Amino acid sequence: SWPGKIRAGIGAFLGHMPPPENKEETIKDWVTRILGEEVFYRIIDPFVSGVYAGDPTTLSMKAALPKISRIEDYSYGIDWNKFGAIFYGGLARQVELTKERKADPPSPEWVEFEYGNPGSYKRGLSTLPNAINEKLGSDVVKLEWALNKVKKKGDTYVVTFDTPNGQETVTSRAVVSTMPTHAMGSTLEPVLPGSTDLFTKERQIINRKGIYYPPVAAVTLAYPKSAFKDIELSNDFGNLQNLPGFGMLNPRSEGVRTLGTLWSSSLFPGRCPEDYNILLNYIGGSRDPEIGTMSEEDVIAAVDKDLRTTLLQSGAPEPKVLGIKVWPTAIPQYELGHLELMKQLEGMESNVEGGGIWVCGNYRSGVAFPDCVTFGYEHAKVVKDYLDKQ
Repeated sequence: SWPGKIRAGIGAFLGHMPPPENKEETIKDWVTRILGEEVFYRIIDPFVSGVYAGDPTTLSMKAALPKISRIEDYSYGIDWNKFGAIFYGGLARQVELTKERKADPPSPEWVEFEYGNPGSYKRGLSTLPNAINEKLGSDVVKLEWALNKVKKKGDTYVVTFDTPNGQETVTSRAVVSTMPTHAMGSTLEPVLPGSTDLFTKERQIINRKGIYYPPVAAVTLAYPKSAFKDIELSNDFGNLQNLPGFGMLNPRSEGVRTLGTLWSSSLFPGRCPEDYNILLNYIGGSRDPEIGTMSEEDVIAAVDKDLRTTLLQSGAPEPKVLGIKVWPTAIPQYELGHLELMKQLEGMESNVEGGGIWVCGNYRSGVAFPDCVTFGYEHAKVVKDYLDKQ
């Protein structure tokens, strides 16, 4: 609405209230303070649902969206920008980012790409771990080995695994864990005293334990193009039946249960016949945990119902179900107190005599696939540097 646009414009170009002292802001707190409630409910809320499957009233702004939160710091760093209008901070960060990318360009052997554009492998994301597995070989990569315990013995670590062939022990100079916290249990307790309690103690903010991983279902459905609403989209995008775009995110206020939908056949070629569209849908999250206990048939029916509300004509045929996967513990939630939790974990790592142990995962690096890959790529250098000095 025009009042919403004016309120957002004031926060972006003129200024806004400063952040509260001694209080960690949620995503809702931060966005509402700077850009107003309407921007939050119509834009940021569905964005957070799509990325985290989370609740922006409990997610920490600085922990969950640090790059966006940092723009405010840039804004106040501009001398004449006394009231912190974030447009100018965003502009300053963009200039800095351009310089950084020019100073450190991608390796020439990499596939050409544009920053910000989505991408995948021709045969899906499993291409990457499969290639790593093939490169390293079965002597290095061990599948179906479950960590049992990690102990320190002198300058080395003794790591015990439960395997299909019984218990196996590995001695190593360094240990890197990327387990989700819900799978950690007491496996690291002998080398990181207090780690068990760290990830199981009560969180006062919402009375949960440790880091919360809500259930999310990924549902891939296909419909004939003729089943989609025959309408021309604004800004000359084209007809909706061709799904000209990336996908859609659904504001919670619209009463649609599905969090968001990727238009897979529009994003990537060769995914389906010309007269069909493929939709990858995500449903569930911290505000809809019931998804984790529903049957697959009921989950598919819920998604199909939403698509008939948003994209399909009333007489659309039943979908072709290409795949469904329900993740009972899906995406870690960076809720209030998360950064303090990570500080405690860093303290535990630094207290290990001689070092050589790192506890990593998407609850530290960020949940997006590129963030996880970048973190792993850079952290491998840290581990190698440590081993070279031994």
